Amino acid sequence: MIKLSDRISRVEPSPTLAITAKAKAMKAEGIDIISFGAGEPDFDTPEPVREAAKASLDKGQTRYTAAAGIPELRAAIARDYARRGREVKANEVIVSSGGKHALYTATQVIFEAGDKVIVPGPYWVSYPAQILLADAEPVFIDCPADQDFKLTPEQLFEALKDPAVRGLILCSPSNPTGAVYTRSELEALGAVLASRPEVVTFYDAMYDELYYEGAIAPDLVACVPALKDSVVTFNGFSKTYAMTGWRLGYAIAPAGVAVAMDTLQSQSTSNSTSFVQYAALAAFALDPSVLTERREAFRRRKDLIVGLLRGIEGVKCTMPLGAFYAFADFSAYIDPTKSGANTFADDMQLTEFLLVEAKVAVVPGSSFGAPGFLRLSYATSDALIEEGVRRIKRALKG
Repeated sequence: MIKLSDRISRVEPSPTLAITAKAKAMKAEGIDIISFGAGEPDFDTPEPVREAAKASLDKGQTRYTAAAGIPELRAAIARDYARRGREVKANEVIVSSGGKHALYTATQVIFEAGDKVIVPGPYWVSYPAQILLADAEPVFIDCPADQDFKLTPEQLFEALKDPAVRGLILCSPSNPTGAVYTRSELEALGAVLASRPEVVTFYDAMYDELYYEGAIAPDLVACVPALKDSVVTFNGFSKTYAMTGWRLGYAIAPAGVAVAMDTLQSQSTSNSTSFVQYAALAAFALDPSVLTERREAFRRRKDLIVGLLRGIEGVKCTMPLGAFYAFADFSAYIDPTKSGANTFADDMQLTEFLLVEAKVAVVPGSSFGAPGFLRLSYATSDALIEEGVRRIKRALKG
């Protein structure tokens, strides 16, 4: 029997992908499942991007590229960031096989044993796993609903007293909560970070154009330019352009970090898919109305699902300002000391109940460091949102 490394024993499979897979398997069996689990838009990839991919194939653009990405795409990403009020050079951009891949690569080249990385919770499930895979230690800070699920300067100040802290992860707009840091909040956090310039901040902006208070969410470095040399920004094409399966993301990093990431990619995955990179150029040329229409659809769905969830007795739900997730507090239905109808030991048991009895797939909040909550993706139709929440409400009434 092959002995596995200690490294892989530190992490578990992604619960969001596992629940989505289980829901799809039940659907394949003919079971009528409504899934709020998937973290991907239900829209098609825009036609100009699809056509550009076909044209790229016809041109024979199917060979190896530089590990860091084709020059045209790196330059286009740099130009795109100019509209965020931030100067980015093409050699600071590393194109990767998805945002998750970029995050993993950066984590591997920056952190090591003995390092601690601050992870405000609720958090995306892959953050702690990737930190552990780098032999570092995640340090969790609870950011509850009454502070809009956001890290405060006071919390950050206390955490930075530990000299072993070498990193911080911020996600805005947030997966799973939809919370968004404002310019003033980023400036306040930046003022605290200035006391520890050796601390690296990972800024996950994957959902920045799915923002409901403007066209684009605030960027950390644009708000606090002094942090440029200590921030790695992550973004991609999956959410904004409905290109989840295309697996294309990128990081923007100080030049030295970018070179290290390039080196690791050259010895691991090499380049991301060549013709997908060429197709992505078409995404930057899309008519702005394409993204506006999709953002407005998500805005409507956001208002719909939050209103319906608040209509379930005992359920609380803050209004998200970005992304496409509702993060609802179902703790009124959870009590490990009791057993009986509609009382569950934990959110995992509640999730399983809803999948079996209500035929609705959701993701338990404990996966994100927030026991008692459920994450529901509203990247689905109004009709399915209405029917799905109706099923949840009916099942919990018993």
